[in-house]
Amino acid sequence: MNDMSTIGIPKLSEVSVENKNYIEYFNKKLGRIPNMYAAMMHSENAFITYYHFHTHQTSLSIKECEAISLVVSQINNSLYGLSEHTMIGMLNGFSETEIMQLRNGISDFDKRLNSLVQLVKNMMEQKGNVDTVFVDNFFSEGYTTEHLVDVLNVIGDNFITNFTGKVLDVPIDFPLAKEL
Repeated sequence: MNDMSTIGIPKLSEVSVENKNYIEYFNKKLGRIPNMYAAMMHSENAFITYYHFHTHQTSLSIKECEAISLVVSQINNSLYGLSEHTMIGMLNGFSETEIMQLRNGISDFDKRLNSLVQLVKNMMEQKGNVDTVFVDNFFSEGYTTEHLVDVLNVIGDNFITNFTGKVLDVPIDFPLAKEL
C-alpha cells in the first residue's frame, strides 16, 4: 500500500510511451506539463481518457466554462482547482473581484452569467438535484438544453481534477488562489 504523502508526480521512466508523448507535447507548447496532468499519468489510461474528455467541443464559451469551474472548485474546496481557474479566468478577462463573486455563485456584472453560476451552485449544493427556479432562469437568459448538458460535462470534468488534486495531494503549480 502506498503512503499518500509519497505519491507525488511520477518520474518520466514510470509513465507509458503514450503519456511520454503528451509530456513532450506540453513541454513544447507550455514549457512544462501541469502537475495535475502529470499526476494522472500514474495510470497508463487515466490522463489520455481525461484529456480527450477535457478537450471536447462545447456550446459554452471559455468564460462560461471558467465560471462553472470556479463555482465547483469552491464548493469542492479544491485549492488546486481554485488556483488554476483563477489564473485562467484572469487570462480570459475576469477581474479579481469578478472571480471572487463567481466563486460564491454570483455575477452581478453579467445577468446571463449570473443565471449560469446560480444554477451550478444550486446543483452542487443539492448534490445533483436542482430547484426549477434556477433552471427556468437559466433558460430565460437564452441558454438551451444543449447548454445545460454541456454545463453537466464541465461540472464532471472539474470533479475529476478536484478529487485527483485532493486525493493525490498534487502540488499546486499556479499562483495560489486567495481565500474568500
